[in-house]
Formats: sequence, structure tokens, C-alpha cells
Amino acid sequence: MATPFTSILCGVEGNPASTEAARQAIALAADGGEVHFVAVCTSFELGPDYHRDTLETSLEEAVVLAGKAGVPAATQMREAKYAIDVLLPESQEHDLLVLGTHGKSRASGIMFGSTASEAAHGTEQPLLIAREAPGSDPFPQSILFASDGTAGSWSPARTAARLASAFDAELGVIHVADSGDDRHSVLDEQVAEIEEATGAAPELSRPEGHATKEIVETARAKGASLIVAGRRGLRGIKALGSVSERVVSSADCSVLLIPAGEDASKL
Repeated sequence: MATPFTSILCGVEGNPASTEAARQAIALAADGGEVHFVAVCTSFELGPDYHRDTLETSLEEAVVLAGKAGVPAATQMREAKYAIDVLLPESQEHDLLVLGTHGKSRASGIMFGSTASEAAHGTEQPLLIAREAPGSDPFPQSILFASDGTAGSWSPARTAARLASAFDAELGVIHVADSGDDRHSVLDEQVAEIEEATGAAPELSRPEGHATKEIVETARAKGASLIVAGRRGLRGIKALGSVSERVVSSADCSVLLIPAGEDASKL
């Protein structure tokens, strides 16, 4: 089964986080896809990682990595006041936007401008926030799918299943129950469909407690290199209540956000 992403946009800078983002974008495009690398030269003095010559070198290095993997790649250098002003509109022309992240400060990112944080609550497309795999399994060999048990979680469920099938990856499912939670039918159907797609029944965890904490700690315990979750597309201050965005900032591993349906709950 091919991966869900055939045209991937990856933002690059001259730093290790950017290089890891490029590696993961290439991995996801390895079966018939292509990657478009873009660097944005901003109008602010943001340090040596953002100098034009550094950005050009980063683009060249990304193309070399893609070539070694046999993945077609294109590059472009853009100029803008903010990188996000280029990346969000450009991402509409692709299946997936991939970005690296420098840290885990979610609140400051939303308020003051971290590109990864802005993308997490601004994009309407699938988004991968890339981090180096924390365990021994390389990206994306160990996947945790976080389901809220609503009909809106089917798109991320099927994406997780396709990735697990394409990479022969281990896939687990977590649903953090709250009081009065009665979403067993959707969860059972998702587990059954994942088993049919991958040939292996996923382990289903149903802990109670704080959703972000349980998802992040379960991923850590499993040594997951990727968390897949849905998102509702909350904006501005409302984004502070989004479980999926809290997972993005708190996780030790990469997080893939897939737009959920209108009936999605907290994810």
C-alpha cells in the first residue's frame, strides 16, 4: 500500500531540526512521491540559520538527501516578512506540509510567532511536525494513533493505517476516556479496519485522565516515533484548548495532524 502523501512541501532552514524534517519528508515520499523544499529569507535578522547563503546550502543538502533515497525533489527560495506567510498558502498545493521544531514552548509559539506552532493552528492541510525519533526504531516504524472516538477521527485513523501498512510499522491506538464516554462502536470499527489494512490487530489503550498527558506518556512508553491525531483547526486563543496542539508541543516524537470532520471532539 502506498503512503497517503505523493506531493510534500518541506520548509528548510540551516539547522538540525530542518535536516530532520527533510529526512522525514523524504521517507514519506519514498514510494512514488516527490518533495518540494522551500526556504524563506525573512526581513528580520533571526540569526545565522536564516542568512541567504545558509538557506541555499540547506536546500542543496536536502536535495542530496532526496537523491540518495531516489526521491524526486525541487527547491525554491522565497522572500517574505514571515516564513509562515509563504508556507501556509504554498501548502494548499500539496498533500502534506513538513516542518521541524526547535522546542516545546507552545504558548509562546502561538502568541509570538514560532513557525511550527503557527502552522499547527493555522493550516487546513495535513501537517507533520518533525522530531528525531526518541527510541531505537527509526521514523515511522512505531506509530501511535490518538482517536477521540468520533466520526471525525476516521480520516486520521485511515492515514495511520496506510502509513503502518506502507512501512510495515507497529501501530497502536489510544483513546483517553472522559466521564460518560460512550464511543466504543467507532473505536471498535477503527481497530477492525486497521487490522484489515495492516494484517495485525492494533493494541487499543483506553486510559482515563488528562488527554495530552496520557497520549504523550503512552507514546513515550511505546518508543513511538510518530503520533497521528486529528485536528479541528482552532485559531488564535481558542487553540490553547486543543488537545492535538498540546500534543504537538509536548511530545518527544514527531506528530502528524490530519484535519478532522466537523463532528470531531477535542482532537
